[in-house]
Amino acid sequence: MNNSKIFSDLALDETIKLESALQNLFLNIDGVAGRRGILRNAGIDNYFIANLDFNLGISEFTTILISKFKDYSVSRSNPSHPLIQLADYILKQPQQKYNLDDENIEIFRIIILIGQKKLEALTASSPQTNQQSSPSESQKSSPVSKIDVLVITALKDELDALKICDNNSGKSWEEYQDNLGYSYYKKTFGHSNGSNLTIAAASAVDMGENRTTELASRLITQLKPSYLAMTGICAGNKEDVFLGDVIVADRVFKFDYGKLIAYYEEIAGQKIRTEEIFHDITTYNIKPLWKHKIDNFSPDWMNTIQTSRPKSYLHQERWLLHKLYDYQQEPNSYQNPVNHSERQSECPEWKKIITRLSEQELLTIDPFKFTNNGLKAVEQERLLNPDNQRYQDKLSPEVHIGVIATTSKVQKDPEIFERLKKLQRKALGVEMESAAIGAVAEIHEIPMIVVKSVQDYADYDKNDKFRFYAAETSARFLLAFFATSSAIIR
Repeated sequence: MNNSKIFSDLALDETIKLESALQNLFLNIDGVAGRRGILRNAGIDNYFIANLDFNLGISEFTTILISKFKDYSVSRSNPSHPLIQLADYILKQPQQKYNLDDENIEIFRIIILIGQKKLEALTASSPQTNQQSSPSESQKSSPVSKIDVLVITALKDELDALKICDNNSGKSWEEYQDNLGYSYYKKTFGHSNGSNLTIAAASAVDMGENRTTELASRLITQLKPSYLAMTGICAGNKEDVFLGDVIVADRVFKFDYGKLIAYYEEIAGQKIRTEEIFHDITTYNIKPLWKHKIDNFSPDWMNTIQTSRPKSYLHQERWLLHKLYDYQQEPNSYQNPVNHSERQSECPEWKKIITRLSEQELLTIDPFKFTNNGLKAVEQERLLNPDNQRYQDKLSPEVHIGVIATTSKVQKDPEIFERLKKLQRKALGVEMESAAIGAVAEIHEIPMIVVKSVQDYADYDKNDKFRFYAAETSARFLLAFFATSSAIIR
């Protein structure tokens, strides 16, 4: 038997009867909680349950549930099927419990017989162990062993940044395949207390909550980790954080979830549409002890960062303006910034910076000199900071603990953090996956931590200049925390 989706070819008549039986079942239990509860009581795994929308109407929910039953794959290593588990559970209950009729009961018996027959055929088709060829290194299944931490990233480059933290270009991570054939990686690190710390890591096939939820739930079910973590990049609130800084979420929440009401009105003969969202906010929090440990965490981890820190636009612009000011004031004492010995290191994006400053009307290109506005800006900055020009980028990232907000859309909105103040007093970061990690951790009842570093400010200067640096700083901090913290119960 080659088809592991053992109910994919369920006959139309049997499908109709099953749909009717499930609708009668759900009519006789208590709404969302009842639906979720009966699936859990039947022993169906949390990964399958987490991917169901229990808020749908009974008819739509039943149709989607049957579709997922039909699409569910079994394997020789995992020969159980959620539809068989549900049918078996129902048949073991008193018939009057769910007010099912004889036809409903009969279809559940038929389902079990069909499933058992298909599973027997699948098992019978299994080749003998001594006839099997050895899988390649990149396709082997993970041996049974304890996974301490499962780390999820939204995209592959964030996973790559985590892997290079082995200081061997990522080569010491072992590659495995999960139950659906997708790759994940595993490595054992030493803990400061002398024990070992085994970490598994994987990236979703695309960014966003749905892919993250699917991946995290699947690997938790298979690997049974003690902790769930996420690392990667985010947009930061420029009032509180700087590019490359690390944000550890003390709580995460999804800010564009809730009820949307659209209003229409006629204005000057045109129908104008406005929207109002009534937010439904659920937050997921870090362990209080972990937060306490992070507040007092040693900065030694910063010494392990290997990626060179980029120069921000602000640094490059201010360097050019101040060097031009010095040169125009005392040309015999200072170098022309065009030929300055520091130009390559301090203003590597010279052409772009010149264009930006010209667009800001702070200098002119031909001739190359200050505008009145530019001259006033530099003189004011020097007056306010007589001992230090204070335009230089920080040499090392800072670690902040605060709120990370999750959205379903990539944000390029200079007012995003101002808008968020209506929901949370202070959000430090915005991204697209953290709330999903929080929800999955809550479902599986394991502690979680989200560490994201600031790539941009979600404004019109949004770019990838700091992307890989930020991805590495978040990964380095996360690994250092797990490898050294006494708050990790082993």
